[in-house]
Amino acid sequence: MKKVLLSVVLLSGVLFAQEHIQPDRMKNMQEMETALSTIQKGFLFNNLNVVKNGVKDLKVTAMHTESFIKEGVNKEGFNTLVYAKKQAKDITALSSKILSSFEKGDRYGAANHYLQILSKCLSCHQTVRSW
Repeated sequence: MKKVLLSVVLLSGVLFAQEHIQPDRMKNMQEMETALSTIQKGFLFNNLNVVKNGVKDLKVTAMHTESFIKEGVNKEGFNTLVYAKKQAKDITALSSKILSSFEKGDRYGAANHYLQILSKCLSCHQTVRSW
């Protein structure tokens, strides 16, 4: 009886702990997706202010790498936190390039930087999230 009660308590603790971590990551990913959509909308409407807002939001959310992590080190010894931090730094740098290219009137250059960010996002999802 004691073992059953103890296992129920442990199981519920694990389940509640996972619920606490999951929404932070989901919220962060949704905010990054919204920022990328805002940038894309700025491209389509040729609106510098919309692009600026999207870049600003993307830079803020990209630096929350602690919410990216599934597990600190995977079974091959690959540190996902270090990888996620590098990807976030690269995304931030590329978002600055989007803004500078767009301000100069180089719409195709800005779009190419946008695609590079999308590529970083997908590679991180594949590597860290094991897609």
